[in-house]
Amino acid sequence: VVLPPGCAAVKASFSRFASTVSGLQQSMIAQAKAADPAASWTIDEHSRGTAVVIEDGDVWEKGCISVTLIEDGELSTTRAAAISARTGTGIAAGDRYSACALSFVLHARSPLVPTLRGDVRVFVVGDEEWYGGGLDLTPSYVEEADTEHFHTSLARLCVSHGGPGTYREMKATCDAYFYLPARGEHRGVGGVFFDDLTAPWAPAFAEELVRSALAENGPYLPVVRKWQPVLFTDAQKRWQLLRRGRYIEFNLLYDRGVKFGLSPESVERVLVSSPPLVAFQYKAEPPEGSAEAKTLHVLRHPREWASEPAPAAAS
Repeated sequence: VVLPPGCAAVKASFSRFASTVSGLQQSMIAQAKAADPAASWTIDEHSRGTAVVIEDGDVWEKGCISVTLIEDGELSTTRAAAISARTGTGIAAGDRYSACALSFVLHARSPLVPTLRGDVRVFVVGDEEWYGGGLDLTPSYVEEADTEHFHTSLARLCVSHGGPGTYREMKATCDAYFYLPARGEHRGVGGVFFDDLTAPWAPAFAEELVRSALAENGPYLPVVRKWQPVLFTDAQKRWQLLRRGRYIEFNLLYDRGVKFGLSPESVERVLVSSPPLVAFQYKAEPPEGSAEAKTLHVLRHPREWASEPAPAAAS
């Protein structure tokens, strides 16, 4: 079969990205093992990729770093309509598609260490390809310096690839997406999130976002090193479990990826991103002026955490 030039180029681009994503998964696993050597690992190779689960570590209580690869899938009516509405293209039910994604989440044992979640993905239909992904932080206790560091790191990455305005746009998209309308709360302090990106720099940006996620001096690990040695109380752990309840609420009620991927064959792999322990308490509201109340205020009133740096001058 001879593919049209546009389709052939997209197919080659997809293959390159899928190969890169597989290598990035292995790099992230190595970085996580170096940061948390006590953790145990489970590898589940299946027909659509590899799910790698981390459990019972000193740093991370539960997590996953997983790759999904779908080639020559068939679009459902619902999925085709959603893509057409977002992209303005004439995608139809029954069209063939390919998709590749690397997704990860790390739930810390300590309530003082935030949860990290991220993903990068490409979706291809015919000669159309769209990139998506993001990186976001969900702390049980919002610490301003940590959040500023996280967002500043992402702002630098955005401007180095997408130029002025990229970070602001992706930060706003992240705030809008990770929102629980029934609670009037954002799930965390955000980060960056993008969908249906067709810019020429999209693949390189997605790859660099993953490379930076667990880099020694990247947006996240310095925060882990800062708080991991600090002792925490039972009350703080209880608050973490309540906040994890919000994490579960978002995943089950609002997350598009969960809705798209959930099936009898994939339910374990989709829900593997859930934390191991959560708590729900009727009308739980922390005392006014407490650290917990201050965190809730931030989650209910998102703010700007970083100035967008100027692009590097051309040499």
